[in-house]
Amino acid sequence: MTQENEEIGESHLTKGRLEALSDGIFAFAMTLLVIGLSVPDKATLVQTNAYALQVLLDLYSGFMHYALAFLILGAFWLSQHMQFHSVRTPDKMFTWINLVTLMFVALLPFSASFSGAFSGVPVGAMTFEANLLFIGIGMSLQWWYATNNHRLTESTLKLAYIRKVRFRNFVVPAVSLVGIMFALAGNTWSTAIYMTLPVVFYGVEHIFG
Repeated sequence: MTQENEEIGESHLTKGRLEALSDGIFAFAMTLLVIGLSVPDKATLVQTNAYALQVLLDLYSGFMHYALAFLILGAFWLSQHMQFHSVRTPDKMFTWINLVTLMFVALLPFSASFSGAFSGVPVGAMTFEANLLFIGIGMSLQWWYATNNHRLTESTLKLAYIRKVRFRNFVVPAVSLVGIMFALAGNTWSTAIYMTLPVVFYGVEHIFG
């Protein structure tokens, strides 16, 4: 391969810049999540404790989806940080996989708000779950691409660690698929399955050490 062809195949993008973009989008999405919690306009007219309490109770679904989305995004961000630590220099394919993944990260505030607004119908839950599914798939693809034959990682990176991260990346997509199946069966509380994530992650860490 000539030097010119090698340069065409390179991304000329440093890992630091890609990490900075990822951090910014994760931070923006996590901050934007709270906008889905809106107070009704009528609140400025009705100033009673009973009505204020009712408004808070009516927002329970929005609060739940906000908390779930924020914590899961935090876990994704931490996982991506750990993955980037093992990557030497990103190439074009890795960069595009990362960008598509970030596209779904930026979409999560909408899907969380939509799911909270339509908490009584399966489509609302499935929108949120599908969004998390695609983020998880993107994270898995990044790690698989970077570590396959040590394409973008050091050859000294242990295979046991590579397998551990691969299984850990499958957790959220697997839980999301189960949630989608529950939603298709008519269960409007299918998003509650994400509360099992700490237990599942603990199990993965315990198995792989």
